[in-house]
Amino acid sequence: MSNVGPVKATRETLYTADRAELYDNRDRLVRDQWVKIMKLRIVREKLTECYHREGVNHMQNCRELVERYLRDLPGAQIGGRPPYYREE
Repeated sequence: MSNVGPVKATRETLYTADRAELYDNRDRLVRDQWVKIMKLRIVREKLTECYHREGVNHMQNCRELVERYLRDLPGAQIGGRPPYYREE
């Protein structure tokens, strides 16, 4: 029997799968999510500074930051449990 690809862990195979690989994948997933969140936080802080600095002209001068913030917002959320813990 040959291993074609990585083992997809489910509730049934969780205890027999390679735990180190599961933990590494979980840590990588969480780390990637936090990097996205921190990048979005930096953009939000720059946007707040721009609003205060520009005053009444903030709609014109801060437009790029607003567009970037709105573009990155949906992807910068914690997705809950890693996919290998979800029931299928």
